[in-house]
Parts: sequence; C-alpha cells; structure tokens
Amino acid sequence: MAKWYNEPFVNRRDWILENIKFLGLTGEELMIVLLIDYFHQQHLDITVDRLSKHTGFTTQDIDRIVSLLCFKNYLSIQAIGNTIDFVIDGLFEVNIRKQKDILQSPIYDIITQEFKRPLSQLEMQKISDWTRHYDQKMILYALREASAYQKLRVEYIDAILKEWESKNITVQMLDQGKRA
Repeated sequence: MAKWYNEPFVNRRDWILENIKFLGLTGEELMIVLLIDYFHQQHLDITVDRLSKHTGFTTQDIDRIVSLLCFKNYLSIQAIGNTIDFVIDGLFEVNIRKQKDILQSPIYDIITQEFKRPLSQLEMQKISDWTRHYDQKMILYALREASAYQKLRVEYIDAILKEWESKNITVQMLDQGKRA
C-alpha cells in the first residue's frame, strides 16, 4: 500500500510549506528539502555539487545542512547500485499533531515516553531542577540528542545541558542547528 505522501494527487512541496513551523526547518534546510523534492520529481540525480550550484551554498554548508536534516530524521541517504539517493520521506512521517502538542505536554510525560519506563524519584527531581533552570525546548533538544546517541539517561541529558550552558548555546542557536 502506497504511503499517503507518495500518492500522485499529493503536492509534497505544498505540504512542506504548510507545515514549516511544526517541522522546525530553518530557511537553509527548507531550501534543500524543496530542491531535493524538485530534483526527484524531475528525475535528476542529486549530488552535493548540484545542491551547491542551485543554492549558492558552499559544499561545506550543504554537508552541514544535510547532516542536520539526517539528525532530525527528515532525510536519509541511501546507496542504490552505483548512485546515492537523498530520501526526504522522514518529513512526511512526522506526527504533526505530536509536534504541535509536545511543548504543551508535561516534560515528565515526554521523557517517560522516550525512556519507555517510569521515572525514579531522583530522576523526577533532576527534571524538576531542569525546568526551573532551562527552557523546556532546550530540555527537549537535549533529550533528542541523547536519544540520537541511544544514551537515554538523565545523567547524560544533564551533561548535555551543562555543556550547552558552558558554551552559551541558546534555544535559538539549536533551532538553527548551531552547536557553538
């Protein structure tokens, strides 16, 4: 059965544009995913050089943007025979309702759901400390990073938050994919 976003009547680029806010895409990321979708529709090979040529970004910028999109699970790069394919299906598999509601949900519930187990009293106390010290979105970014490295422990998330604080990394910087 075909996925809804692969149906011929679905305008994928319109959907991306309509859901930009909830996807959390930066302008650079948006440009890249729209180009990838366009190249797919036109049956053109996608390369870093082609993306660079069409955007004016350096190949290093393209590498950075592609890495961020992969980190967000919006993009996957697959080797098919002798070619590399850039697949943006992850964008369409995001549960938009979950994205909209995540910041309104209690942080304890979000972390419990991610950890797939009840939190201990000590963990709940540490999370309570975070909520008084850090922006909730910062905590969610740290949780996402811990999850990406498969290190779902409160201690690991705490270390990420402390490192970001020591480097003066803000939520706005994380929104833009900057880590330093």
